[in-house]
Amino acid sequence: MAYASKTLIEELWGDDFLDDLCGMDENSDPVFSEQAIARALEQASGEIDVHLSHRYCVPIAGQPAALGMICVNIAVYNLAIRHTALTTTIEDRYKQAVELLKRIAEGKAGLGIDEPKIMSEDGPVRDGAFFHAKPRLMGR
Repeated sequence: MAYASKTLIEELWGDDFLDDLCGMDENSDPVFSEQAIARALEQASGEIDVHLSHRYCVPIAGQPAALGMICVNIAVYNLAIRHTALTTTIEDRYKQAVELLKRIAEGKAGLGIDEPKIMSEDGPVRDGAFFHAKPRLMGR
């Protein structure tokens, strides 16, 4: 399950970006391009899961919007390396995406409104940690 789609790449990077990146022209096979894009999105989603698996149960349900943007930027980076079209903009966005993933994994940033909750007896816990103890044995 990918956290993003080809449509989201086109929304974030522009309509003709993928054609330019994959070297598509009237003689190119569109099926090959679609497969390469789908594979890059799956690999990017796998990289996201690796970073977040310590803190969250992956794959994360509901596809938070923050992960969509991260997935797109990692997938574009993977495509650019394969097609020798790597630019500083693509590389910078990739580095920013990985840095954000690290911050989310460390608990320094969240996934926004779609943040998965961990349930305790007292209700949902936002930061993923809660304390549980047996009832008091002695009073004052």
